[in-house]
Amino acid sequence: MLTLKFENKNKNKKKVNFKVIATGVVAITLIGIAGMSIGRNSGSNPIGENIGMDAFSTIGSTINSGFNFVRSGFNNVINFHKNAKKAEALEEENNKLQKEVIDLQTKLDDIQSLSSLKEALNFVDEKYVATTVSAKVVSKNDGNWYSTFVVSAGSKNGVKKDSIVMNGSGLVGIVYEVSDNYCKVISLLDTKSSVSFKLAKNSEYKGIITYGENIDQEADHRDNGLLQGYMFDSTYSVLPGDVITTSGLGLFPEGIVIGKVEKVVEDKNNSLKYVIVKPNVDFKNIDDVVIVEPRNIK
Repeated sequence: MLTLKFENKNKNKKKVNFKVIATGVVAITLIGIAGMSIGRNSGSNPIGENIGMDAFSTIGSTINSGFNFVRSGFNNVINFHKNAKKAEALEEENNKLQKEVIDLQTKLDDIQSLSSLKEALNFVDEKYVATTVSAKVVSKNDGNWYSTFVVSAGSKNGVKKDSIVMNGSGLVGIVYEVSDNYCKVISLLDTKSSVSFKLAKNSEYKGIITYGENIDQEADHRDNGLLQGYMFDSTYSVLPGDVITTSGLGLFPEGIVIGKVEKVVEDKNNSLKYVIVKPNVDFKNIDDVVIVEPRNIK
């Protein structure tokens, strides 16, 4: 029993000793800090003051810098994550807006196309419009000019060979071949194409647009997107700037705009008056056309 009590006392003493040591360390530290403070105020221990304060300043500065570095890095990580989210959201919004712009532009193009095709029908008298089909160009010949091309309408849509092809600017050409769902068009620039015309200023002055030999040795007009033809009578008064339209002879109804006379070439030896015509249709850019059933002239 005595031995047990002795051991309990030793344990209690050990516990008391640890507390005493800890208290002493704290007390010594406080005394040291107080002493440096007194020395700084009295000026009696400048060296000790500087060493002590420098040490504390260095330790404090290092700790503060460490905290600032960690905080800055943490903020950068958070900001990077936020910015990445914002960039992703902006990219999605940009893609959405681009799609909306494309959709709106497509709708605008369709509206303009419909308006243009309605204007095309104004060129033709209602009595000739038995069957009218609107179609899009799906392929064309090689080169810059649309001399031959294929459109998305065929016999199933009521298209027939020799049907008239127009757009909002005027006469384009004529249907040359027809399949079930497509047809091939030759434009006024094609050598197989020909159309009778008249001058808008005087319907008695007539001629024909057709390609034969080059009537002007200075240039190949077809390669420049120009039409050529001749007047039926060399005495007809025709000048650059005169508007020409279909005359009503042959397959084409009267009054469809063809273009304007750009140049007049006289061949006095053969008593012929040739005309170089700039077409009203832009034969570098044909997207939509109206196909009108040909007149029955048999």
